[in-house]
Amino acid sequence: MSATTSTALVLARRIGIVLLFVVILLRPGFGRAEVPTQLSDVDVIVVIDRTRSMAALDYEGKLPRITGAKADLTALAEALPGARFGMLAFGTDARVVLPLTSDSAAFGAAVETLYLEKPKDGIGSRADRPVPELKDLLERSAEQAPQRRRIVVFVGDGEDTTSEGTDESYADVADEIAGGAVLGYGTTQGAPMPEDDDLTGDLGFVQDSTTGDTAQSHADLDNLEKVADELGVPFEHRTRPGGLDDLARSFKASYSDGSGGHDRPAKHDLTWLAGVLLLALLLLELHAGWRAVWASRHVLAPRKGALR
Repeated sequence: MSATTSTALVLARRIGIVLLFVVILLRPGFGRAEVPTQLSDVDVIVVIDRTRSMAALDYEGKLPRITGAKADLTALAEALPGARFGMLAFGTDARVVLPLTSDSAAFGAAVETLYLEKPKDGIGSRADRPVPELKDLLERSAEQAPQRRRIVVFVGDGEDTTSEGTDESYADVADEIAGGAVLGYGTTQGAPMPEDDDLTGDLGFVQDSTTGDTAQSHADLDNLEKVADELGVPFEHRTRPGGLDDLARSFKASYSDGSGGHDRPAKHDLTWLAGVLLLALLLLELHAGWRAVWASRHVLAPRKGALR
């Protein structure tokens, strides 16, 4: 083999190694395969308070209430794999921020990116404000998937900051759900609310417009218990992370293992083939390297009879 041909083969081999590394990172595939997945029969609708009072610093000491709420929702989603989750946020108004979905990543993103209203947004809030939107969401879920069980998880501090609006009752939707919970955050003693969006307090705290003093938000646990009674679900005052596994089990979700038409489509993965080819090229490269080492040792070794 000529030196030119040998050099070309070495270059081609090394280019092949680089290209195969890229192919493996891209995870190639073709067609569609059926991948079993665990599916639940539960739809969990989270009704969450996004008013400024959820920034008050009285969760687990001096953390924002919303920090505890987000941690609990993340833990609840992990404890209910395969369930569909949706989110209805309320403050000055109430709106669906995430339709029901089995995409856990989408729910996680909705939780993580949920933002609170600014201190001077709107005219105040009420814990019963989302009832009409919740009723509509439950009815649409029942029409689309009547076989599924609907769960409502209310998340908030129960503080009403206005008397304006129509009185609503969660009892109007109690017959449409199979269970749920009211998770309450904050203390009745109250705490200040950071002014900045990052909730660090670097820009100071929300001020009471009537007195000019630092405003205090007081959780209304009685109001939260009233919401729980109307829904017919338990109330839990959340003061620290953890302990949600029992709550998740109380929803009594049943699961399918992917059989009976519940498989998830996916591509036939060809990454293994690229890996085999890469291994072969790397072995050739190592073999060539060892040959070069042994050849250099032979050339440099002193010959018999050579002068010392």
